[in-house]
Amino acid sequence: MKKATKRFLTLLLAVAMVCSLAACGGSSDSGSGDSGTSSGDSSASDGGTSTSDVNNDADGNGRADKVVYASTQAYSSLTPFLNPKTYTAAVFETLGRYHDYGSDFEGLLMESWEQTDELTYVVTLYDNIYDSEGNHITASDVVFSFETVRTEGEISQTTVIETVTALDDYTVQFTWADTPVTGAFEQLMSLVNIVSQEAYEATGDGMASDPVGTGPYVVTSWTSGVSMTLEVNENYWASDDQIKFDTQKQNVDVIEIQTISESSQITMALQTGTIDMTEDLAATDASNFQEGGTYSDSYSVLEQADYAPKSILVNVSEDAKTSDYYLRQAIMCAIDNEYIASVVNGGSNQAVYGLGAPSNSDYDEESWKSYLPERSVEQAKEYLAQSAYPDGTTITLLLIDGGINNDIAEIIQNELNQIGIEVDVQAQTFGNWLTNKNDSSAWDLIISELSSTNCCAAIYQNAFDTRDGSANEIFSDDATLQELLEACIFVDNHTQESVNAFQQYLTEQAYVIPGLVQINYNVYDSSLISEIVYSGEGAVIPQAFTYIGVAE
Repeated sequence: MKKATKRFLTLLLAVAMVCSLAACGGSSDSGSGDSGTSSGDSSASDGGTSTSDVNNDADGNGRADKVVYASTQAYSSLTPFLNPKTYTAAVFETLGRYHDYGSDFEGLLMESWEQTDELTYVVTLYDNIYDSEGNHITASDVVFSFETVRTEGEISQTTVIETVTALDDYTVQFTWADTPVTGAFEQLMSLVNIVSQEAYEATGDGMASDPVGTGPYVVTSWTSGVSMTLEVNENYWASDDQIKFDTQKQNVDVIEIQTISESSQITMALQTGTIDMTEDLAATDASNFQEGGTYSDSYSVLEQADYAPKSILVNVSEDAKTSDYYLRQAIMCAIDNEYIASVVNGGSNQAVYGLGAPSNSDYDEESWKSYLPERSVEQAKEYLAQSAYPDGTTITLLLIDGGINNDIAEIIQNELNQIGIEVDVQAQTFGNWLTNKNDSSAWDLIISELSSTNCCAAIYQNAFDTRDGSANEIFSDDATLQELLEACIFVDNHTQESVNAFQQYLTEQAYVIPGLVQINYNVYDSSLISEIVYSGEGAVIPQAFTYIGVAE
């Protein structure tokens, strides 16, 4: 069977939902930034270059002249309705945003909002919003953006909304199809970029190559797979009292984003000084730039855990061999995620023990670890002997080609081979992976990156909720799973106990095999940058970096 395209696994950026243990979200933020930052803490090794005579602001306009950022990610399109990317927050803006990762939510393009009944929210926009070409953004553009993302974007969470209606020029009404779960409103307000319908249609290609947004920067050049140049939007709409987020800052004149596919080439670019910053340094090269390393006088390094854990979902549909309970248990016992975390990426990873990350507010490592069976080849063989495949079988592992996924797959292949299970590894491009993950006959195991800015319960809802009648991520029709899900995802019932009950059931049924969180090495030129900044979705935002040698 084909799975309904209700929701996609968020690849680079996460599912943006604000949560706390009581209400998964909701106190107002007294700070002025939306970012995680690095500056002088124990995780950063400061370079020794003297900066007293550095001038990175040649024209004296109070902004650094240029920063060159390198990433392994290539952009095939710049359309606004894709999942968040590194450049997105500089060029496009949403109705609201999160401040820090896992922190508070606040309006950006919307001045205020109100929940008028169980299914309805009414949003009021600022009346002075203009994009970089001078198009006035009104309620009709919000309706257009939300309707377009349903059919042309990657952000499938909009399917939970029944209608989006412009009540007047600056007021928009959102009506949910069913009772919204904890953080659902904040999630959608922070995911969908708002653009002018007139500007979008005028490009002829959905802004795929010539984006026009309301953000503080504009794209002035772009070659797919090579580089992108962003420059300050001199006509940025927001006044000083409307600038609340670090994503709205303009601390540098030019941001150049280079696509460098190989991490070894990124290391070389740092060594030769052709780039200023990257978050894609190979773990094996990090020591060269950390304290005592060959290049430590010129660079600082920040180690940061990725917000999106690598987890293994198990297909339980009748099309999959892993619908067999004992086969799932055999696989669960055979795969040692702690070992995998200690080996791949130079061992620069943190093992996780459930579907979530340690940064999530309701992640309970001690309890979740106790739910897991002992990793044992002998126990795994005993489970296999009780399955429909006592003499072994071949299963399919689906993954996105690249990064550490292939290394993880190779170890899984070896571990399952020890108990008589062969693994057919299908490493695919993102597009093919996205298509095949919705086909229950295409895989038995899949490496996913389901994530949330705060709550594990938000991940559970996006992955497993079947209230609208569509299939969940593992094609399960387990009524107990749905019952336990609904017992932990709403504001009134979200507690550590209810979350743990759901996670324990996932483990007992071997529906999800825990994986790891990758440690990223963020390297930056210490003669140019003194502080790097992250958006609430975990992406670096160079427009908000603190730059050295800039005129006051």
